Amino acid sequence: MSAPTDRPRPQPADAPRSGVPLDDVPLLDASAVPEALRLFRERYWVAAAAGVVLLSVVFVLLGRWQLHRHEAKVERRDRVAANYGAAPAPLVGVLATPTTALPRAREWTPVRVEGTYDPEHTLLVRNRPFQGQYGYEVVVPLRLADGTLLAVDRGWIPFGESATRLPEVPAAPSGPVEVVVRLRPFEPSAGAYEVPGQIRRIAADEVAAEVPGTLHRAYGVLASEQPRPAVAPRLLPRPDTDLGPHLAYTWNWWGFAVAAYVLLLYYALREVQNRRLTARGVDPEVAAAARKARARRRRVRDEDVEDAALEG
Repeated sequence: MSAPTDRPRPQPADAPRSGVPLDDVPLLDASAVPEALRLFRERYWVAAAAGVVLLSVVFVLLGRWQLHRHEAKVERRDRVAANYGAAPAPLVGVLATPTTALPRAREWTPVRVEGTYDPEHTLLVRNRPFQGQYGYEVVVPLRLADGTLLAVDRGWIPFGESATRLPEVPAAPSGPVEVVVRLRPFEPSAGAYEVPGQIRRIAADEVAAEVPGTLHRAYGVLASEQPRPAVAPRLLPRPDTDLGPHLAYTWNWWGFAVAAYVLLLYYALREVQNRRLTARGVDPEVAAAARKARARRRRVRDEDVEDAALEG
């Protein structure tokens, strides 16, 4: 028999070099949180906390922006639901005078008016979507009995062959007509367009620059007209009232704001643990590697148990 040797036995991977068991240095205990909070007296941790506060403020503001977008869509949905399908009212019941602004709550209200189209001042509104395509919306002023004008959006037509070759625009009915339109406020202006007879938005100043006369301070989206010509622009569909994901995005951003503080506290607790390990002579990196190795072995053992159970 050979003589026994004094060679040391190999240490398991999860045994730190100092011999201190990892379980003796827990991440959380009764004193860990107060000790972590005291870290924020140090310059590095003060800077880290300031960065987290700034980041959380940005997240909160982004959440509020998404919430405002959600609330605006809710208001729009409610206006459409309240007004879109209502019975047509007289124009003077909604807009008493040409200078009367359309009340926000009355958007999409149907009104019945009589007058004569002014086809000489037909306007094409560029880059308007319709069922996945882009084209023009056709705006024609309707001259009322008192001489004032109401801009009427008669519907949509597709683009022409090129930007310089316009499509054939269906003519508006000649002579007296009776129309039902849904009133909308004018859009914000995007500036004049260099091509006569074309505008970027249905905006009061853009329409007024092309149409001489007194315009009402709202325009109408055509619902019906009598007589209805055989060929006409496609009537615009009911507005989309889907609320979209803005409310979910709101909670996401606010959740990120909370998570930033949770992560800050987590890393502060890890720093406390690392300092405790160092004070006991344990290299924190060795301890981290040992924890990972132990977790891998535990995972393998769990898988073995599951495989044995499946094999019966």
